[in-house]
Amino acid sequence: MMSNNSLLHLLKPLGLALVVLHSVGCVSLERLVKVPAQPELATVKSYNTELHRQSIHLFNPIPLDSRVAHLSLEPRVKNLFFLVDQSSVMSGQFRGVETRFYAREMVRRFAQTMPDQSYSGALLKYDQQPNPRRQELLVTNFTADDVEQALGSPGSMEQIESDSLATALDKVSELISRVEGSSAVILITSWSQIDKAVEHAVMRMRQRSSFEGGMGIVDSKPESMPWQGSRSGVCLYTLGIGNRLSRTRLETVDSCGYSVAANKVAQPRDMTHFVQSVLYKGPADTDGDGIYDYRDRCPDTSAGRIVDFSGCLRFVTSEGGNFK
Repeated sequence: MMSNNSLLHLLKPLGLALVVLHSVGCVSLERLVKVPAQPELATVKSYNTELHRQSIHLFNPIPLDSRVAHLSLEPRVKNLFFLVDQSSVMSGQFRGVETRFYAREMVRRFAQTMPDQSYSGALLKYDQQPNPRRQELLVTNFTADDVEQALGSPGSMEQIESDSLATALDKVSELISRVEGSSAVILITSWSQIDKAVEHAVMRMRQRSSFEGGMGIVDSKPESMPWQGSRSGVCLYTLGIGNRLSRTRLETVDSCGYSVAANKVAQPRDMTHFVQSVLYKGPADTDGDGIYDYRDRCPDTSAGRIVDFSGCLRFVTSEGGNFK
């Protein structure tokens, strides 16, 4: 006699088979609908695949002013220097536009994103062509509007006439030595321009901002002479134009700042993150209790006291000195 368990094992496959047969029967009885053929709807027309390469079409900036005020961000630099490569190396096209224009456009987008305040520094262009103005390079105070106005007329930008980008960087180092406080240098150039000479120029810039004089540590030539230096500190940020992400020589010699592809920070959100990393450290903590000011409900906590997540005292003492 067959047990109950054996019977259940036989009925399960049989039930499943009946369900399948019932479904197939319903499908076979369903009336088919005849739809007239419309081959023109399936035709794939030509599409402009060049559009994905054009990133200069539109830029809606995300200004940092409200974020700086809300988070009480601490400034990282006091001085800001732009060095825009406009030499013959930039004579081609990138992303469907002239490379020289693309380099200037990156500076314009930076200026549109930065907070509405004044900085000391300079907006410089590097070009191998003779400089008709031949004026001394100066450190001035400028705002974002001043940068946009200068970019609108490239001929009015201060020009560094030099035979190499390395020499142009040396001249920027001279300007940095005239200012007080930390500085940021934003270099916009082609990846192909960053060679061994540029690497040495960055090392000299770093030395000049860390020591008061002497270039013998970087350049071993016997005729090396002392120069005017400072201890203000400088960070170099390179926006490279080309089909590479980074991996430049500068990544091994520049301890402050970094290199990134210009196209990687061209869009509003990415440009906002880039500008913030250049100009600001992070939220302020005035009383040093570990709670940022924008979250601190007790901003005047005494040093060394234990606080809660709101920045207020975790333990309160009574008049006798005992903890409550």
